[in-house]
Amino acid sequence: MQEYIALAVFALVYILIIGRRRFNVPIWAAMLIGAALMVGLQVTSIDAAFQSVNLDVIAFLFGMFSIVSSLERAGVLRRVAVRMLGFAKTPARLLMVFVVGMGILAAFLVNDTIALLGIPLVIYVAKRSGMSPNVLLIALAFGITVGSVMTPIGNPQNLLIAIQSGIPLPFTTFLLYLTAPTIANLFLTYFILKRYFRKEMAVVYPEQQVLLEEADGVSDPRLARLSVVVLLATIAGFIISEVLHFLHVLDLSLSVVAMLGATAIYAASRDRVQIMRSVDYSVLIFFGAMFIVTSSMWSSGAISIITGWLPSPDPGDRTQSLGVIGAASLSLSQILSNVPFVALYNFVMADSGFTGQHVSQWMMLAAASTIAGNLTVLGAASNVIIIEAAEARGVRAFTFVEFFKVGSIVTAANMAVYFAFFLLI
Repeated sequence: MQEYIALAVFALVYILIIGRRRFNVPIWAAMLIGAALMVGLQVTSIDAAFQSVNLDVIAFLFGMFSIVSSLERAGVLRRVAVRMLGFAKTPARLLMVFVVGMGILAAFLVNDTIALLGIPLVIYVAKRSGMSPNVLLIALAFGITVGSVMTPIGNPQNLLIAIQSGIPLPFTTFLLYLTAPTIANLFLTYFILKRYFRKEMAVVYPEQQVLLEEADGVSDPRLARLSVVVLLATIAGFIISEVLHFLHVLDLSLSVVAMLGATAIYAASRDRVQIMRSVDYSVLIFFGAMFIVTSSMWSSGAISIITGWLPSPDPGDRTQSLGVIGAASLSLSQILSNVPFVALYNFVMADSGFTGQHVSQWMMLAAASTIAGNLTVLGAASNVIIIEAAEARGVRAFTFVEFFKVGSIVTAANMAVYFAFFLLI
């Protein structure tokens, strides 16, 4: 009985998110309602609900939100936006910057980080270029999702696969298997969006000299220097922590590195109170509630009802396993979001007999679970971050339907590239 209650609660959450504008319920509130119902209807206990919240993820986001808030307050992001406008001579090139440029950054700086950095840039650039902010928000969402496939530090689910799959030399393996198809998909996504949004891109682009003559100096040089140093040190910390982990020298999580960066900001800045107030806490609430909802779906048996309709991947059949893993990733990531899905499906693959030698199948799991984020807004946490952060700044973000219409095309094209590539190698 509990499994059907859990499914009903999740269906309600899904309806509220799809119709968030009609019901006037923000995404974080819809997920919080779902978490409260899971506890209130005794699908899960209060103790289990608290234990299901992944504090590493919450800490990571809080740390990065703090650094981004500091960068924005100091005027650093405004200067970056003006420089981007200087490079983008046409609307098409501007679109390429947000798809390909941001995508490559996401592969090495974590997609959620680039989502946080990208929102203020989208808003600033859209206001001064004549481009629709929705087009650039979707371009940012698709770009960072596709780009993050390339490395084990591009997104949290890839990191889980790198650690738990048993793949030898995971960082090198990810780059060898995923760089070529990912770069191809970044440009393929750009061309699809350029064609799909051709009417929205037919704008009278302002003269670059007019844009570049706008004041682009930082408002607080001291805070700007501090923020940039902390950001670079945090990025370096991410890379160093991965190297140390793979060498079994020190297990320093990404959340610890991000929190150390935030600590430096709050300790050294005179604007610590204003920076803390600018942190987008609605996203943190969403994540906490999401963990409770997905954990309740699993513990109640609701996920078993869904997975029962899917065949198990066969380690001895390359084509079948790639297809099953891809289908499971695309479908279940819309229910669980891709990080919780991969955390669960790693056990499914291990139980099915997959080892570190089945590299193509693990790479398909990484690619498909990540690309699933381009199908619907619930497929990836970075989509929610973009929506919440944009609307918190007064910009009306894309709807579920708007995202799905173009996302279904992009996802189908991206998946075809990855599937063909893994069959041929």
